[in-house]
Amino acid sequence: MSVPAPRAPETLAVHPPIVGEGEGCLEIISDRLRVSPGVVAIEADFRDGTLTVRYEPAIVEPDQLNALADEVGALFAQRVTACERRESLGSCEECALRLGRVPVVDGEPYRVTAEPWRIGLSRGRVPPETAELVRPLAPKPWGAKMTPAEQESVSRGRAMAWMTAGCLALTIAGMVLERTGSPRAAGAAWLAAAFVGGWFALRSTIAALSRLRFDVNLLMILAAAGAAAIGYAFEAAVLMFLFSLSNTLEVYTMGRTRRALHALLKLRPARALVWRGGREVEVAAESVAVGERVIVRPGEAIPIDGVVQTGESLVDQSNLTGESVPVPRGPGDRVFAGTLNQHGALELRSTRAAGDTTLARIVTLVQEAQEQKSRTEELAQWVGRYYTIVVMIGAGLMIVIPPFVLGRPFGASFYRAMTLLVVASPCALVIATPATVLSAIANAARNGILFKGGRFLEALGRVRAMAFDKTGTLTRGRFEVTDVAGFDGASEDEVLAAAAAAEKRSQHPLAQAVVRAAAARGLSPTPAEQLTSHLGKGVVARVGETRLAIGTPELFEQLGTAVPPAALEHAARYAADAKTAMIVRAEPGPGTVRWGVIAASDQVRPAAPDTVTALHRLGITPIVLLSGDTEATVEAIARRVAVDRHHGALLPQDKVRIVGDLERQHGAVAMVGDGVNDAPALARATVGVAMGGIGSDAAMESADVVLMADDLGALPYAVGLAQRARRVVIQNVSIASGVMVALVLWVFFGHLTPLGALRLPVAVSGHEGSTVVVILNGLRLLGGRRTAPR
Repeated sequence: MSVPAPRAPETLAVHPPIVGEGEGCLEIISDRLRVSPGVVAIEADFRDGTLTVRYEPAIVEPDQLNALADEVGALFAQRVTACERRESLGSCEECALRLGRVPVVDGEPYRVTAEPWRIGLSRGRVPPETAELVRPLAPKPWGAKMTPAEQESVSRGRAMAWMTAGCLALTIAGMVLERTGSPRAAGAAWLAAAFVGGWFALRSTIAALSRLRFDVNLLMILAAAGAAAIGYAFEAAVLMFLFSLSNTLEVYTMGRTRRALHALLKLRPARALVWRGGREVEVAAESVAVGERVIVRPGEAIPIDGVVQTGESLVDQSNLTGESVPVPRGPGDRVFAGTLNQHGALELRSTRAAGDTTLARIVTLVQEAQEQKSRTEELAQWVGRYYTIVVMIGAGLMIVIPPFVLGRPFGASFYRAMTLLVVASPCALVIATPATVLSAIANAARNGILFKGGRFLEALGRVRAMAFDKTGTLTRGRFEVTDVAGFDGASEDEVLAAAAAAEKRSQHPLAQAVVRAAAARGLSPTPAEQLTSHLGKGVVARVGETRLAIGTPELFEQLGTAVPPAALEHAARYAADAKTAMIVRAEPGPGTVRWGVIAASDQVRPAAPDTVTALHRLGITPIVLLSGDTEATVEAIARRVAVDRHHGALLPQDKVRIVGDLERQHGAVAMVGDGVNDAPALARATVGVAMGGIGSDAAMESADVVLMADDLGALPYAVGLAQRARRVVIQNVSIASGVMVALVLWVFFGHLTPLGALRLPVAVSGHEGSTVVVILNGLRLLGGRRTAPR
């Protein structure tokens, strides 16, 4: 039987609109129903965060059903955040019901479930023998479990550890058997040890060869097999044990960085307390919808990103920003998932879905950064791939030429070739960089610093010149009153009250600074009744019988009013100190005039001078201040923070040009800005560094490095960490290359030394030992917390 299309009030809306991004909610469900025999209905409940699938058990296999639920849930998680009934058909661009359309299958329309926060479709004919599967709307609660790839990596690491332990046990057993007079049993034990220790390398080699690719695992497998073939089973076992041990340590290193990342995920609680239906309800944090009211008690972690509606507290944001001091939060302030509410109870309004919180984006950025390779790492992998082929050809020639051309014994030539395969394998060289870079990226994330990739970590370590934007970077980006002076008998409070009365209804930054300063002194003047604005010069106002004027000397010239010389002198002195001076005139009655001067400025951050000093100690010279402000203002700020150079009155293209000049003169250059403006200069620099990235999409997207806290003290730590990482990479590459060259020489000249007969054991120990050393050396960078000046 045909089902009529729903009426207009039943129309559904998807938020945010996803025009141009593919399927809407009904299309997602109908497409999956159409290609899924045995599935008769799918329903999504956005408020409870559940996906319900009704199916015929006789037709659908459990694996197929779970795969379908994962796919539909993933699509909703990516494209749909909320669904609610709308009164107008045009409310949603994507909804199939907008034009009264209902998807059709087998000539009949689907039945539509259209209720607030729910959307569902079912086939026209529903067999009675159906079952129901209820799953979370997302394929997995965000941050609650590891991805399949991560689970596989963990399982592989455990298996490798057991295989390594088994290889060691069999090797020792072979040594015991040899001493007890059972050489054949000892040989069998060593061969078994080599097989167990090389199991994962063998699997990797077979997979690589199936794609016609060669890797370092192939060299190790061939060397072990060759050593066993000429009677060196013990050496083969030792080689595979050390190779397996180094691979296990490598997996452990990557696991440590992954666990450091997952430590961030655990910051956010799994449950949240929300207002629903007039009462408090505890729900899964993933199910909290945008706009819902969330209650956070003292001592609890905040489950979502939101804005404080009621309550005041101190919030510990150190896990996200590295800030050591809790920050006060009250009505109107933003708070973030994973931070800790320390004192008072807070009621929040959720502003982001669970998968889109600042914490989620931090984790995503760090995961992407770990996947992006630095140039050194890419070069090492390229060298490793083609170098493997060269080594194999060299070993082959060493097997053929000496016995068949020079008449040398075949056994000795084969032994030397197998030794060459071991010592010339670039294992340590390939792992030298990633072990270091991943450790440094994880360390930085724990300290509120996001590197967008290994190449930017490496580039920041090479930086020798740095440019700073002024407003919002070295300064706070907000005007505050710094000086008040009264003349002709006017007190400071009288001058400030008169100015605040004139400026109370203005949104100009200077006006707001005056109003805040008056409020801080407990002054609450009556707002002006009449107000005339003179663009760029000031305002003229009236409060009762009192006439007021506040502005620049040019305003009073325009009004034909002479300003007292003392007031002009004060204004000039304030301007020379990078402050904006406002002359105030109050005429409470005929013949009575009061004058004053108020100075306001964008305050230099307290940490700015110490930050510049710390950067100088790290070898960053010159440090250059760039600003669109006047030359006099920029010069005064440059004096206070002790930068090397400064440039004022700059347009965006001028900043780009100066950054380019710095790069040509000094090599790698970093540009530090607030991430909202200065995007061209951030993009032009070798490394763009954005300040105050927490909660800022612009900062997250525009820069290569993001300092999550609005704190300059993180910058020297980031530079120092990058420089340490660069030094460790150089150390590791030097160790790996030096040991490899020394061992290759040992292959050819080892017979001239007292240990000549032990060339293969020495080669194995040296090669795998160097791999272990570079891994452990890189792992050192996981430690350390930021103690930079604040």
